[in-house]
Amino acid sequence: MRSLNFKILLGGLAILLTVMACSTGSAALPTIATFPPASAAPAVTDTASPIPATAAPTVPVATDTATSFPATSTPSLPALPVATSPSIQSLTMLDLNNGWGLTDTGVVRTTDGGSSWFNATPSGLNGAPTNPFFLDASTGWLAVNADNPTTGTLYHTSDGGASWSATTVPFGGGSMHFIDAMHGWDLVGLNAGMSHEAVGIFRTNDGGVTWSRILINDPTVAGYTNSLPLVGDKNGITVLDSNHAWVTGTQPSSDFIYIYASQDGGITWAHQNLAIPAGYSGAMTGANLPVFFGNSEAVLPVLLFANNNGTDFYVSHDGGQTWSATTPVGQGGFLSAASASNFFVWDGSAPLNVSHDAGASWSTVTPNVTIKDNMVSMQFINATTGWALTSDASSHRMLYKTVDGGATWTVLIP
Repeated sequence: MRSLNFKILLGGLAILLTVMACSTGSAALPTIATFPPASAAPAVTDTASPIPATAAPTVPVATDTATSFPATSTPSLPALPVATSPSIQSLTMLDLNNGWGLTDTGVVRTTDGGSSWFNATPSGLNGAPTNPFFLDASTGWLAVNADNPTTGTLYHTSDGGASWSATTVPFGGGSMHFIDAMHGWDLVGLNAGMSHEAVGIFRTNDGGVTWSRILINDPTVAGYTNSLPLVGDKNGITVLDSNHAWVTGTQPSSDFIYIYASQDGGITWAHQNLAIPAGYSGAMTGANLPVFFGNSEAVLPVLLFANNNGTDFYVSHDGGQTWSATTPVGQGGFLSAASASNFFVWDGSAPLNVSHDAGASWSTVTPNVTIKDNMVSMQFINATTGWALTSDASSHRMLYKTVDGGATWTVLIP
């Protein structure tokens, strides 16, 4: 699994309501606020052979170490042309070595932790790539959005970006999640009003070649269902196995966390009732997508907007069936859940807030750089190693890396 990050917007309810007015539309689904990294009718029958569902057992808290995301060997892949100082718009690191980045016009890949980059752009790509999902160093998907959410082009590689196939798909953009090389989901926004959003969910069992729509909650479309309600702005979809999936987002209701779970692969949904942490009664909330570490351990970051704003990393030890609040941290900024135990929140100045005990307690680190006004995203892969993207007033992108838990940051792409 990969860590995620997203930026806390301070300023309370007015800013939250502004965020909730956003639509997923035909572009890639936005994260809650600007934090930085899961398928019309239900009558459609998915006949491809399903993969076995992974049970969600109740297990003790796993012991986490700084190497929960170890460096993995890079598969033997065809050589790619070097990309010199690419202007990376979004970054997905898979482990200590392997990662992918999107630029305005293409795709780049690293095999040495971001020190060097290679051009992996699909031949003939027409438009800005969006909605990526990278399963490993070899396998990935990305979309080029059409003018509407009902059609688009999906690109797929299984050789690290040396070659890509292109397929016309019945959605444009959205939030895509694959659990293996064959089985994937996409949640796409169809239309939206204030704090309401109609979405479609699509599923593939053949690696993205064909897709079936398994849900639509637009009441103007025949066959719609409302177990995933129209109300609320959806943040995307995360999938654990062939049965278990989650959609998160925002809704203008106090003491309500927008998280819906499916037990049948995304066809029907039910709200998970999460308790608001002590001291935040009456808070408005925004939930980011959960991230899973194995089949049992999971982390769900939730923004809290009350008299005192904060972020709480809810944790699950039973595969997302139940969630428990931890100790909220008050500083705004970008966050990263690097593992089931290692959490980070940073706004680009001092301090950087860190927890190495699954959110039970927090400490601070003083970074050697101040990038508060320029931060775009942050991702840690374990307790010590992380990356941060920045963008200045002229949209120039820089990439930083730390290997000591955030105290020292060095520039990889100046």
